[in-house]
Amino acid sequence: MATLSNFKIVWLYLKKYKKEVVVISIIAVVFAVASGVVPYIYGKLVDLVSNQSFSFLVFALLGVWVLTDVLSEVFRRIVSLRGSFLGAEASADFILEHASHVMSLPLGFHREKRVGEVVSRITRAGESLRDLIENTLFWVLPQFLTVLIGLAVMLWINWQLFLGIVIIFTLSTSVTLVRASHLIKAQKLVNKSYDKASGDLNDSFLNIQTIKSSGAEKFQKEKIKKSYKEEIVSSLKKVFVIWENTSFYQELIFSLGFVAVFGYALVLLNNKIITAGVLITFLGYLNLVRMPLRFLLWQWLSIQRGMSSIKRARKLLGVASEDYNTKGRVLKGVKGKVEFKNISFNYPKKPLVLDDISFFANPNEKTAIVGGSGEGKTTLVDLLSLYFKPTKGEILIDGVSTKKLSLAFLRGIIAYVPQEIVLFNDTIKNNILYGRPEASEKEVVAAAKIANADHFINFLPQKYNTLVGERGVKLSTGQKQRLAIARAVIRNPKILVLDEATSSLDVKSEKMIQEAIESLAQNRTTFIIAHRLSTVRKADKILVLEKGKIVEQGNHEQLMKKKGLYYKFYTLQFSEDF
Repeated sequence: MATLSNFKIVWLYLKKYKKEVVVISIIAVVFAVASGVVPYIYGKLVDLVSNQSFSFLVFALLGVWVLTDVLSEVFRRIVSLRGSFLGAEASADFILEHASHVMSLPLGFHREKRVGEVVSRITRAGESLRDLIENTLFWVLPQFLTVLIGLAVMLWINWQLFLGIVIIFTLSTSVTLVRASHLIKAQKLVNKSYDKASGDLNDSFLNIQTIKSSGAEKFQKEKIKKSYKEEIVSSLKKVFVIWENTSFYQELIFSLGFVAVFGYALVLLNNKIITAGVLITFLGYLNLVRMPLRFLLWQWLSIQRGMSSIKRARKLLGVASEDYNTKGRVLKGVKGKVEFKNISFNYPKKPLVLDDISFFANPNEKTAIVGGSGEGKTTLVDLLSLYFKPTKGEILIDGVSTKKLSLAFLRGIIAYVPQEIVLFNDTIKNNILYGRPEASEKEVVAAAKIANADHFINFLPQKYNTLVGERGVKLSTGQKQRLAIARAVIRNPKILVLDEATSSLDVKSEKMIQEAIESLAQNRTTFIIAHRLSTVRKADKILVLEKGKIVEQGNHEQLMKKKGLYYKFYTLQFSEDF
């Protein structure tokens, strides 16, 4: 049942290529049959020469032998090459399917999982699938047929010799089955160790600036060393020991068993029960059967080992993807009126982050959200795009619940400029185009100008075709921020979310970003999350969060007059800044 289940999984990635699978399988069968003819030919030749029948038939059989060998090699090459091509195609399909699914998973999944671990799990499984198809799938059938042909001929020659071979195969199979369960358990540990180590390595490269600025290279190297040298090597050694012990017992059974069978065949020859030609034929088929028998047993182990990686990756497909609600509503003439109605939210098994939040955000207005760290400011705007679903209450856009909208439409009318800007290792132009891939070059330049980015871009060596480096490492924080704003501009959104968009900037950069934001916010519903309160003074409405609740709301002047929490935050920050 387990073997059938494994085949069904592999077939999922082969069925689109079933014509090619059939062709390769037929060629593989012809290869097996051709290989199975050769021992009979040289046994027949020995008998002919022993009987002094050195005639044309001998030369004819020699010619058939040569032709059979050549054809076998041609067929082997075709099966090997086309099997490799098919393995590469199926592996790519596997990786693309899993990568696409992971990209469709909710934001919560990505915040909990390490990128390196997920990538390692998928790519290792893809490699296992390719190896299984390339080196196993199309060779199992021909090798199995070769064994059947060999056993059938040996049964025809002498049933007792045939019985000896069956006993050898049964003992070897028993050893393999017993050891397989230990191998699978050990391989699972290897897979987990590799995923963890890949996560550590990926974290190191993504955060290389932090590592260097902290002088933590030695600490990080030791961490990676522990992952690879201790955890991976330790788990691999267990696999190697199980693998080699299995090989040792198999070889012992094969060697002793074949010597015993060969010895009995010599007894039959001595008693003239079989001829020298028959003995040669038997030895040929004995040799023909030996390697395929070993191959089948080894490949069965390899399949179990590879399927461990494949099944581990396929568990990702069991994680529910986001409900894109393709049948959801698409609003026409969106105005951008947003209402949070009795919204509460908590992450699984954690206390409430937001507690009964209600407010309006009107079109063409700027709504600022302020409060201390961990008060739920970013979570609040994440709910707007349905990155997370409210535990209670609903969010309305132009009077329609976001749960009833098409998710693609909903996110299409919202642009998000985060605090931590992440750029792709691509050109400036392509990074802006991520906002709207179909936009023209003129639109890219226009968006950059609105974001106050065009000036610095034109000073770069390759202007808009300049590569920004991994995560935008070649650009300053302010420059990255302006590219993020340009990316938002090109989307032409009805709702704009700015999450700490001017934090960690110098005065000059902040001024340029503020000007860009003012241009961007025109005729849009804008949400501003800010730690630096100087950036929210012009907001139409300011919401002050504390312990997941709105404790104050109003504009800057109104809140300053109340001399409440906002006043304390503002005066404290003002005294620190000046």
